[in-house]
Amino acid sequence: MQYFGPTDVFGFGQLRDVWRSRELLYSFFLRDLLIRYRQVLIGVLWVLLQPLIGVGIFMGLFFVLETNATSPNVAYAPVVLTGMLCWQLVSNSFRDATGSLVNYRHVVTKIYFPRLLLPLASLLCASFDFAMGSLLIPIVCWFSQTPIVWSTAWLAIPIVLWLILFCAGCIAWLSSLNAHYRDVGYALPFALQLGMFVSPVVYDIHRLQHVLTSRWVWLYEANPIATCIGLLRWALIGTAMPTAAGMGCALVITVVVCISGLAWFQRADQQLADRI
Repeated sequence: MQYFGPTDVFGFGQLRDVWRSRELLYSFFLRDLLIRYRQVLIGVLWVLLQPLIGVGIFMGLFFVLETNATSPNVAYAPVVLTGMLCWQLVSNSFRDATGSLVNYRHVVTKIYFPRLLLPLASLLCASFDFAMGSLLIPIVCWFSQTPIVWSTAWLAIPIVLWLILFCAGCIAWLSSLNAHYRDVGYALPFALQLGMFVSPVVYDIHRLQHVLTSRWVWLYEANPIATCIGLLRWALIGTAMPTAAGMGCALVITVVVCISGLAWFQRADQQLADRI
């Protein structure tokens, strides 16, 4: 099949279409949010309860094992809370966005609109949950007597935006691939389980820097999720910062994932209505 019109190899034109259709994006976001919390007794409070329960479980686990999972002189509660919040942002966006095109197949096959809006709406819902959950950070820091480093705390905003940008590139890949090959949706839960333990969600990156060689630390920090979690902890509570080499590699990977995700999504979108 041949397609006519101006060529857009990297799919940047989709971003322009998304901006023009931002009101529709907000409608999808609001609809997904209302569906998520419809007929839920305590509503948005689940966003706060889930990370708190996770913090309690892992604090009890490492207490029983008598293992120190964080840096010296740093309380474990804010460390694991920031990791849990970041991982919930990643896992919720991946889980919901991957099936977004398939779930809206009745709309995709009838009318045309920028299909990238659907996975982005799921990412906005996950970002909303992260924003609500982040309100717990100063409370947990106060209870654990861990001072927030206010001089660098403002850097949390660009760090979280970096993580959201990486998630956007990933869900562009995952949602379009799942629309063509349903195997992606089946494999994703296992991949997320594995990813939680290979990312510093429940332990501090400081521990790995003292256990692994510099080469393995650099490869580990090339994971943008690991780097963003480490940077967020450093900015908020002063834990160890990821290495410069690891951050540079993670930034390059983020750019590559975003550009390639846009390019692939545009290519898959041309046959989406027929294949979905």
